[in-house]
Amino acid sequence: MTVPEIKEKLTELGVEFDDKLNKPELLELLEKEQSKVTNESEVDSEGSEESVEEELQKPKQYVVIHDFKDLKDNDTIYIKDDIYPRRAGAIVDEARVKELMSSYNKIGKPLIKEQD
Repeated sequence: MTVPEIKEKLTELGVEFDDKLNKPELLELLEKEQSKVTNESEVDSEGSEESVEEELQKPKQYVVIHDFKDLKDNDTIYIKDDIYPRRAGAIVDEARVKELMSSYNKIGKPLIKEQD
């Protein structure tokens, strides 16, 4: 998806954005907005806002699929099959999780995945 396509979708959704944002920032903004729309439709289709709130309160757990050193967490070293984040109850920025789940990181391939 190109930057103009991302900007077009954001405009269609009525999201205000700075024209100076780069592609990863625009993608993150679009993904957040699309997840809001998805969550709203889930509430409508399920008829129960409580179940969505319960789902949001459960911290997602991730498993490491490739060894790496987390440069944004005191150089914590993760080995394949470790749980991410290592510290129980740690709150991890959603943007950081998306970065580690994608190939947009220093290693260039997904490092974690959501645990089943």
